[in-house]
Amino acid sequence: MIECHTTVHTKRAAQFLFKLCKHFARKIPVDFDAQQGVAHFPFGIGRLYADDATLRLEAAAADPALLARVCQVLEDHLQLMRRAENAALDWQPRQP
Repeated sequence: MIECHTTVHTKRAAQFLFKLCKHFARKIPVDFDAQQGVAHFPFGIGRLYADDATLRLEAAAADPALLARVCQVLEDHLQLMRRAENAALDWQPRQP
């Protein structure tokens, strides 16, 4: 598995985590609570972590193309909820 992550600074992190997890749970298995969530996409895994000031998104998949797909799904849905058009997230590879 290869992984990447990004962080969004927002005081609404817990709210975004809850909304994203509830939304994804309509179609895929999702486990979540107030501080973290795991979305089990058919093509990879999305993890979300919320604290008072940040929402951290992590993506994992078997190959770069699938990883890009997980990142894109997480980013697109978050941007819709944030109403932040063209505010691309800065995804970073996981350091070994």
